[in-house]
Amino acid sequence: MPSRRSIGLFWFAALVWIAGARVGSAIAAPMVTIKSGAVEGVASAGIDSFKGIPYAAPPVGTLRWRAPQKAIPWTGVRKADAFGNVCISPPDDPDDFKGRPPESEDCLTLNIWRPERAHGGLSVLVWIHGGGLIAGSSALPAYDGAAFAKRGIILVSLNYRLGAFGIFAHPALTRENADGGWLGNYGLMDQIAALRWIQGNIGAFGGDPAKVTIFGESAGGASVDMLMALPAARGLFRAAISESGYGRKPFERLSTTAPGAKGTAEEAGIALMRKLGVASDDPAVLRGVSADSIRTAAGDYGGVEMFVIDGGLVTQELWDYYRKGEEAPVPFILGSNSLEFPPSDHPTDDQTRMENNLFALYLTPDERQALVPVYGGAESLRQNLVSDLLFGEQVHALAALHARNGHPAYRYLFTAIAESVESRFKGASHASEIPYVFNNLSAAHWAMGARDQNLADAMTDYWAAFTRDGAPDAAGRPRWPLDAGEAIMEFGVDGPKPGVDARAGRFQTLGDFVDKRS
Repeated sequence: MPSRRSIGLFWFAALVWIAGARVGSAIAAPMVTIKSGAVEGVASAGIDSFKGIPYAAPPVGTLRWRAPQKAIPWTGVRKADAFGNVCISPPDDPDDFKGRPPESEDCLTLNIWRPERAHGGLSVLVWIHGGGLIAGSSALPAYDGAAFAKRGIILVSLNYRLGAFGIFAHPALTRENADGGWLGNYGLMDQIAALRWIQGNIGAFGGDPAKVTIFGESAGGASVDMLMALPAARGLFRAAISESGYGRKPFERLSTTAPGAKGTAEEAGIALMRKLGVASDDPAVLRGVSADSIRTAAGDYGGVEMFVIDGGLVTQELWDYYRKGEEAPVPFILGSNSLEFPPSDHPTDDQTRMENNLFALYLTPDERQALVPVYGGAESLRQNLVSDLLFGEQVHALAALHARNGHPAYRYLFTAIAESVESRFKGASHASEIPYVFNNLSAAHWAMGARDQNLADAMTDYWAAFTRDGAPDAAGRPRWPLDAGEAIMEFGVDGPKPGVDARAGRFQTLGDFVDKRS
């Protein structure tokens, strides 16, 4: 008969073994096999993450300024525990941060967060970052997808080519025509390639390729607006969210001059190459120019205007797709912040010049003067016109077109300002909704409090509900109305509140002026 001491030692050893097994299972790296090979992610606090997975071949050498090609398969197990390279950005990228991955042309990777050991059928939310089509990356701390994974959603974020690597045209490339007429819009092509990769691989991570929602902010929002319009993206997602998207400005044409434009996309490419001392019409010579030289020559604005009508991927203005009812017939959320870009009380010459150029593009002096009473005075017009021209009015107009075309449209207005900065801001600034949407308040640029956390919980719930069901009806939250009769959801310091958009009158008048120039 065993002694009491030996029985005690047995149970002690057994408990140690059980505890070790539990710890081991908690930290065991999740493994997934996809079409290009096996990947090993990281498990933490009930969430599996996989970072830096290539969704296309590196667009380097002969693949620079080409449509993205299939990812190169690998042997063995690829570690997916760190973000991939950041796509090359202007020298003074505002989205620089401590621990940021290095920049490289080899940057076409994506990241995935899922509930631990997800087995199948989960809805998928795909993030397209902003940055003016010239900067940014999927590696920003604010974009961590754990909060969505905790709500049973698979979150995917992706990198895409930026600046002169993402939008570029040249007669030599047009003559080469290596991708059947898809020219100029390489970053947009990357986004489509990532969505196609998701269709073919997300099932291995427990996701349902038939339940994909795309969302993005600023340039990411403009990309969502564009993906909604493009036939090449049809069927790759079933719902969309555009946060502060923009896009009234007419697109450049590949080789003809657009209305109001100074030149063509090809002429801009020729000018960039001449700035580098390159006059060759050989595509190989263009692709042989160093990436750093191109970045430096393109400057802080990356040499980019907007997307290009290339006749292959993009065949008309964004607005014409919607006017003709040719956009994807899927549920669509659109919104903006209450004061995205407030005017400076002491503007620099560059700021004044940029504002004047913006006004000249959309409004005659008489039209601008006619807006003064509509806005309730000259000061209100001064405070709001830039934000309305770039974001608020176009959200109002696109939502109305989508609803008119018979599809579900939902609008929001984000007005929340954290208590710690209430004295600094007259309205919610550009991109300030992102930490709330992702429920990553620690990544904000200022201190957040309990009311901010309550709002973040609500916004993440709505975005997750929309991803699951195609309607933003979050359990226990106020019902979000369809865009009809100027109905809108306001996300403010007191939480979500459905109501009527008080800005409707000024948007209608402003829209009457600018619509004929877009």
